[in-house]
Amino acid sequence: MLCLSSIIFTFLALLAFAKGENCESPQFKITSYSTKDARLTAESAAQVEITVKCKNGKQPSTLYADINGQVVPCAQSAGSPGKYYLGVSAATHKQLAKGRTSVKLYDDDTYSALRKTRTDDAAKAVKPFGEVDFYHPGASFGPWLPSEFIAVIGFGLVWWAAYRERSKILA
Repeated sequence: MLCLSSIIFTFLALLAFAKGENCESPQFKITSYSTKDARLTAESAAQVEITVKCKNGKQPSTLYADINGQVVPCAQSAGSPGKYYLGVSAATHKQLAKGRTSVKLYDDDTYSALRKTRTDDAAKAVKPFGEVDFYHPGASFGPWLPSEFIAVIGFGLVWWAAYRERSKILA
């Protein structure tokens, strides 16, 4: 009888431990990098690094990001728990809006609730795990002529003027 009760107690303890805890009071830190020069590429892209710190120390196993209605999984850092990476790309520079872009984050539980919804109104009712903003400064098309080209043209004009004056003096 003692053995059976200890087995049941151990099973219940393992079941409670396996269920785990959810992240309490998440705090987010964002670092983003994005396309700045439009002359070098036809597409805009941004890389967002999201650091999550929970009050109880329990990190979400996976994060999903909702950007403009498209939900994509975030990559998790193998070496740093609580760091997630999100890649955002757009086919043209105008599609990735200049300024702040809001990103809704979902953990496993909230993403499961989001997947179960069938209408847009029901999806709006699902509270995300968190919400962050990242800033994209926009792609610059820069000057029409690069400064190196203007410097070479200026050097050529100075050389031509000096050569011409030298020819007049020696002639």
